[in-house]
Amino acid sequence: MQIVRDQRKVSLVLGSGGARGITHIGVIQYLVEHGYVIDEIVGCSIGALVGAAYACDRVGELGEWMRTLTKAQVFRLMDFSNPRYGLLKGARILTTLHQVFDDVNIEDLPLKYTAVATDLEKEEEVLFISGSIYDAIRASIAIPGVFTGVHYADRFLVDGGVLNPVPVNHVSKKDNIVIAVNLDGVPMKEIGMTAKLNPVGLLQESYYAMRRRLSTLSLACYPPDYTITVPHDSAGIWDFHRSNELIDMGYNLAQQALKA
Repeated sequence: MQIVRDQRKVSLVLGSGGARGITHIGVIQYLVEHGYVIDEIVGCSIGALVGAAYACDRVGELGEWMRTLTKAQVFRLMDFSNPRYGLLKGARILTTLHQVFDDVNIEDLPLKYTAVATDLEKEEEVLFISGSIYDAIRASIAIPGVFTGVHYADRFLVDGGVLNPVPVNHVSKKDNIVIAVNLDGVPMKEIGMTAKLNPVGLLQESYYAMRRRLSTLSLACYPPDYTITVPHDSAGIWDFHRSNELIDMGYNLAQQALKA
């Protein structure tokens, strides 16, 4: 028997990628404006954060706040830690987020929400489908070397994007339209520039190349109905001061992908 899908119900997969993830806000704005009903969100890292704001019905407020950020304000959000464990504690960011939306239990949300983190010792993904949404966000955004890792239930957790930058395989509502936002798209960089990089730049570019391949493989193995792809070099990890531009970019990319 053929399954007939509800053409407006969406499972939205929000990938990891630092400030590029602000494009998620624009994607959500487009979907809502055009009558799509997002009744499942799967996110990792910045995707878990933006997805949580939507699940709490506060993504509009998050976008308004992000649009006002300056470089100085972004810097003030950085609570530096002992560099042995990570550059930042992450507590100041979460405290500030409380001005946008309160902590709630995931199981009490009006839609299905899953945040993905990584158990670095066991090299496996960890799914947050219940409990504090702020615990889920904090574990999922713990970029190794940048934010301190999280000790949770006898596990040591870091950013979900380490193993799965676009966690489309964790969608549970199979009858929905599945839309994935990949923040590791092919960069717009000038050809030939890689050979001119210094050793640190080469190491960073090699890491990015691995992320792009990992994202490509994930999307090939678990193909969504639509993929919205954000170029990898459209923003740096800390370019939150460019939120106004990035939100608009997400809206426009969603429009292009869903009207194609």
